[in-house]
Amino acid sequence: MKSQSFGNQIVKLSSVDSTNNYTAKLVNNSKISFGTVIMADFQTKGKGQRSLFWNSEKGLNLLFSLYLDTSFLNAENIFSLSKAVALGLRQCVENIVGKQVLIKWPNDILINEKKIAGILIENQWKSNKISSSIIGIGLNVNQLKFPIEYKATSLFNITSKKYNLDSIVSLLCSCLQFSIDQLIQSKINLIDRNYHNSLLNFNKWALYEHEQKVFKGKILEVDNMGLLNLELKNGDYKKFNLKQIKLVK
Repeated sequence: MKSQSFGNQIVKLSSVDSTNNYTAKLVNNSKISFGTVIMADFQTKGKGQRSLFWNSEKGLNLLFSLYLDTSFLNAENIFSLSKAVALGLRQCVENIVGKQVLIKWPNDILINEKKIAGILIENQWKSNKISSSIIGIGLNVNQLKFPIEYKATSLFNITSKKYNLDSIVSLLCSCLQFSIDQLIQSKINLIDRNYHNSLLNFNKWALYEHEQKVFKGKILEVDNMGLLNLELKNGDYKKFNLKQIKLVK
């Protein structure tokens, strides 16, 4: 499969429920081409992981969806897409701030233990095979203040510089292009290695909560289905999905 051109078309919206929802409607009506980017100044119902909303002040941050042909993916390697997108977004942020940027499982982007970006991928299927994907990204750019409970930061908070959102989109598309091209070229092992090397608490003991119990675990792997494989202090090994476990510290 050939490389796709990301950002070949960019649609800018003032306000929308969510850029992923808007993109999905275009897909259902066959009114969008692969590589198209949908941007919005504001989302009334921006989506985040764990069914949470993405909080963002109007016009200050990048709210972005990218429509991809992912028919080349196998169902058993589905999480490789999430890994590749996280790596592209991480690289984009690191290029801007010049500081270490980490990925928090499954695909949040952190600086100084604060969230600066998040990803929500929604796949379309035909005959039990993946046909396309909508890559939703929220990147905190020029916003100064965030609710304390969000533990969030922004490019402006890190660098004290204000950014043009169009230039951020251009850089992000370039970084995502590089990562997705690696996926198209079946460089699964390289993506997997780079993802784990960028993963918060990889091969380190940390506190997790499962069924209201807190325990120590060490990340050994995030597998091809996105499950977190932990070693426990008692020597056991367990796998968890996103809804089953959360990081405490």
